[in-house]
Order: sequence, then structure tokens, then C-alpha cells
Amino acid sequence: MRLATGRDEDHHMHSSDFSDGEVTVEWISYLAGVLGLKKITITDHSQEVLDLYRRMNGRIMPQRDRRTITNWQNPHNNGVEVEFGLEADIIDEHGNVCTFMGEEDQGEGNLILSAHGLVYRGDSAKITQAYTKAIERFHDRIRAIGHPTSRRDFSREVDMVRLCHVARDYGIPLEINGKDFSNGNMDYKALDIMLRNADQVMVNSDAHSVYHLRYAKRVAYDFLRTRT
Repeated sequence: MRLATGRDEDHHMHSSDFSDGEVTVEWISYLAGVLGLKKITITDHSQEVLDLYRRMNGRIMPQRDRRTITNWQNPHNNGVEVEFGLEADIIDEHGNVCTFMGEEDQGEGNLILSAHGLVYRGDSAKITQAYTKAIERFHDRIRAIGHPTSRRDFSREVDMVRLCHVARDYGIPLEINGKDFSNGNMDYKALDIMLRNADQVMVNSDAHSVYHLRYAKRVAYDFLRTRT
């Protein structure tokens, strides 16, 4: 098992501009420099999640026009390369995936492929099939498999060994999600299986707040040190 990226990269984080993060893209890019990051990807949620928030609590997102990212440049002279992607959602066991925000397809080559329990509408017993078919269909756009070991979602239903093998066949890392450590959602049994079977992993913060930006990746790396 190898790390797909270095400690100075983070490719899964959320902003207040486009989904449910607590800070703006501009502040994220500034804080990334303070924390010594060199390359980040803002991967706000797909339209499926944005619609869910609207139905559940009336929260309307995004706050800004997503088209503004086309010409966006980091305003801080801090050496941080900022990219934009999307946390795409697996919809069902047939491998259908929401890669949209609004009416625009997003995240060309920068998708974090995730299965969220409140969004997935398929048979939970077939979640491994759902991952497999989604990877087969979208593998050329997927940067990592998001939080597969999260207890909030499908860590107890997915065949982690099978998922690791499929991801390896397509050269896709599985994510070690820092926020799951800090929020107490990490399924350590599933994580152990993943670390024993994955070809490559990627450590991301999944930051929704300044706290996550500062500490989530650190906690994940501290855990990895205990296994070496």
C-alpha cells in the first residue's frame, strides 16, 4: 500500500460558496497556505446533496454562481495551486452517479466518488455492485473513492476487499478521511481491511470547517504512523 499524494496536498474539501462548508473558497485558499499545503481541490457536493439539504431544512445552496470558478485565481501570493472538482454521489446499484451541480456537469478528472446514505436510493445490500459499476463507468474522472470507511454511510455493508481490488484495477486510490477521525465516524475494522488490501490510498481532510482544515489530516497521519 502506498500514499497517492503527499502531506502538502488535500483533494477533498467543501466551501460555503457552493455547498455546506463554513468558509469561502478564498479563505480556504488562504488557510491552505498558512498550513503549508501546496495543492488543493475544492470538491463541493453534487446537486443530489444540495437538493437534500433544501428538502430537509430549507437551506438553499450554492450561494454563488458556480460558473465563477472558470476564471477564478488564487488571490493570495502563497504558492497554493487551487483546483475545483465535485464530490459525486452514487445513486443506485446500477452505477448511476450524480456528477452535476445545477445543470452543469462538473469535476472533469476531479471527482471524489462517494456513497452517502441519505442520497443512495438503491438496495444497500448491493452497495458493492453500485461502487463497482460506478467505477467502471466513471473511472477516468475519479481521483479517489470518498470515505469508504465511514460508519455514517456503508462501511458495514460494502465488501471492502472487493472494492479495493476494483479500485486497484483502475488505478484509483481509496480515501482515508480525516473528518471521520475527528467526528468519531471512522469504522476502524473497515479501515484495517482497506489498509491491508488497497494498492494506494489518499489522505484528505473532507474539511467543512477551519477546525477540519487544521486538524483532520493531522489525525489521519498520526493514525497511519501507529501502523508502521
